[in-house]
Amino acid sequence: MATLRKTQVVWATGAGGPGVSNFYSAFGDDVTVVLATFFNAIKGAFPPAVSWTIPVSGDELDDVTGGITGAWIGGTGATISGSATATYFAGTGGMVRWVTGSVHNRRKVYGRTFLCPLFNGAGDSDGSMGAGTLASLQGAATALAATNKLRVWHRPTTTTSNDGVSFAVIGGVVPDKTVSLRSRRF
Repeated sequence: MATLRKTQVVWATGAGGPGVSNFYSAFGDDVTVVLATFFNAIKGAFPPAVSWTIPVSGDELDDVTGGITGAWIGGTGATISGSATATYFAGTGGMVRWVTGSVHNRRKVYGRTFLCPLFNGAGDSDGSMGAGTLASLQGAATALAATNKLRVWHRPTTTTSNDGVSFAVIGGVVPDKTVSLRSRRF
């Protein structure tokens, strides 16, 4: 059993409504500063209508059962806004695949963070991500993974199975393709 800290970064996106990105870290690891660094590094790929709020508190949970065991408080909260001067297409953007190098139940374990919506100049004419945007997102993902603070949580398969587990993130990969979100929900 490991205790995880859950940090919910809230997205405000104008069109498409609010959303949330969940980040998990080991008990005692404060990720608020490294998340602020990550979002500051990628804000140039997002219009000013997009902002992220990094909290100063959140839930602690048991990675085996998924049950909430307490709360964490502390860290340095922040609200960061996109800085691209262009508009955007709602729901279209990029993705970071968080690499663990681990296998669970005969499958490789990855996490994902969707980065939508990117500004409308983020892509190339062939529909792939533009080189500058790709380099910016990849650099930020690599730097965040290098902090050795993130974990990918594999939830328990049922409410009574107690087979959840978490794995350390060892890398972040931003594929050269666009992704889309149909909706954002809490």
